[in-house]
Amino acid sequence: MKKLIVMVALLPLFSKGQQLYIPGNALIHISEGANLEVGGNLENNGAIQNLGTLSLYGDWSANNNFNGLLGTLKFLGGANQIVAPPQLTVSEIIVNQGGEVNFSGTEYIVTDRLEFQFGNIKPGENTRFVLEPNARVIGGSNDSYFDGTLINKGSGIKVFPVGADGVHSPLTLLNVFGVNTEIAASFESANSFDPIPGDTLLGVSHRGLWEVELINGGTDPTQVEITFSEEDLSDFKTTNNIRHRVNSPVITYSNDPAGVFESLGVESINNSDSLTYGTITSEFNLRPTLGEKIYLAIGLAPRIPNEGLYFIPEAFSPQASDPKNQTFKIFGEHISEEGFDLQIYNRYGVVVYSTSSFEEANENGWNGNNQKTGAEEPAGVYYYTIRFQFESGLPIQQKGAFYLIK
Repeated sequence: MKKLIVMVALLPLFSKGQQLYIPGNALIHISEGANLEVGGNLENNGAIQNLGTLSLYGDWSANNNFNGLLGTLKFLGGANQIVAPPQLTVSEIIVNQGGEVNFSGTEYIVTDRLEFQFGNIKPGENTRFVLEPNARVIGGSNDSYFDGTLINKGSGIKVFPVGADGVHSPLTLLNVFGVNTEIAASFESANSFDPIPGDTLLGVSHRGLWEVELINGGTDPTQVEITFSEEDLSDFKTTNNIRHRVNSPVITYSNDPAGVFESLGVESINNSDSLTYGTITSEFNLRPTLGEKIYLAIGLAPRIPNEGLYFIPEAFSPQASDPKNQTFKIFGEHISEEGFDLQIYNRYGVVVYSTSSFEEANENGWNGNNQKTGAEEPAGVYYYTIRFQFESGLPIQQKGAFYLIK
């Protein structure tokens, strides 16, 4: 039987609302720069060669006779889509739709780029979804993430744009270096067990839980970066009573989600209110061993470096459930009382609170009322200037803004 060949070149081919059926004796070739848009379902019993872009609005069924090593695969459906071919290898996958793209086959490989714009990717329970060593991850939000186990191959910075239940909580391994390295990672929005904090921890969150596993090869120790949200680090099921003045979110780890978690510390924390959201980089390295599952969670630990520290929140609410968060306080260690000065202004430049005592700013802080008149200040952005020095003599001057939430 003579083979049917359909060429798609330069101009897009689009048939919205209609399914595309490719018979067993047919070949669809999408040339570089061309875009084939399938408005309905795609049933492929023949072969597809994709050097351009294949855009799908529906489900993809039948065989895996597909060559997409140099092409882009776009998912644009407004609802859930199913990708049923048992195996696919593609240069780029872009997700921009309103539901989930369910990959139900055996293995899917991305060689160059995985981009999240809108919508989620959800692999099957026994599906391998693999990023090749040079594959990049772009985007990710609470509206678009990878919901399942993602495998990242090779060395370098390895990004896992994982999430679950409307929460995007990406995990990044910052300096993976090894031979034939394959690392798998996933995220759950809640730990079904009660994590136990180690002796150096105040507590460990029972909310977000990341699982990391080295499934092939080996790797040197690597720093970990986690973006967390929807947390409450004032609410632990098990706590340790450790005398301290200042605490900090830290990354913790254990070999058992119900086991004892130990601290990886914190090298830096950014875009954080210190209790519910932020991006945190570990101080110490993690070293996965072959076949060993490591569980990561956000914890809280005392933080008292020798040189001193300070932390200025980005928001507070007088209506917060925890009384400790009902005022705007300055946190720090090894800060001298001498020369301390804190001024808080409203948007008109009027001073609503001031103090020359670190002890006052740390223990009481600003309660959201005008210090002179006692009147409540409205919700919104407020500004501060602060000047102090550490006990070592190091001077600090800073200006900034924060939110009063009501």
